[in-house]
Amino acid sequence: MTNIYHATPYDISATGFYFSTYEDYLEKSASHRNQYGGPVEEYEIQFIDGENCALFSAIRVNQANLKLWFETFEDFGEDEAVKAIYLAEHLSCTADEVLGHLDDVYLFQGSSLEYVENYIEDTGLLNEIPEHLRYYFDAEAFARDLVLGGDITEVEILGRTWIAQPL
Repeated sequence: MTNIYHATPYDISATGFYFSTYEDYLEKSASHRNQYGGPVEEYEIQFIDGENCALFSAIRVNQANLKLWFETFEDFGEDEAVKAIYLAEHLSCTADEVLGHLDDVYLFQGSSLEYVENYIEDTGLLNEIPEHLRYYFDAEAFARDLVLGGDITEVEILGRTWIAQPL
C-alpha cells in the first residue's frame, strides 16, 4: 500500500498538497505558490493514510528529516518500527539517533512476568536448584525487581505490551 501525506503550508495564503513519494514532494513544493504568487517554503508534514503512522509520529517527521523518512523508515517492518518507536518515544532519540541504536535494543512481546518465565526456561536458571526448592522461587517478585531495578522496561507500543532490554 502506498502511503499518502499532506504538506500543509504555514503560509495561510496558500493551500497544501498531497504527495506519496519524496520526489513527488520535491516537485510540488518547488513550484508551490501562495495566492499572491510568492513561493511557499515551510510546511507541516502530515501522515494521511497508509502504514507506519505511529512510527511517523514518533520520530516527528518534518521537512528536515522527510528524506530520511522515505529512504529508511517508511518501509520498516513491525519489529524495526516497534524498536524505533521505543527509542524515539521512551528514550527521546532523534530520527538519526534511532538509526544508530536499533541494534542496541532487545524487545520481547509480553508482560514482565512472561519475560521472566521465558528467561528462566531459556537459561535453565532453576536447573541447578534442587527440585523440591524450585517451588519457592517467586517469578513475580523477580519480574518486579527487574522492572524496578531498570534492567527491563515494560512499555505499551502499537496496542501491545513489550519488554525492552538494552543490550
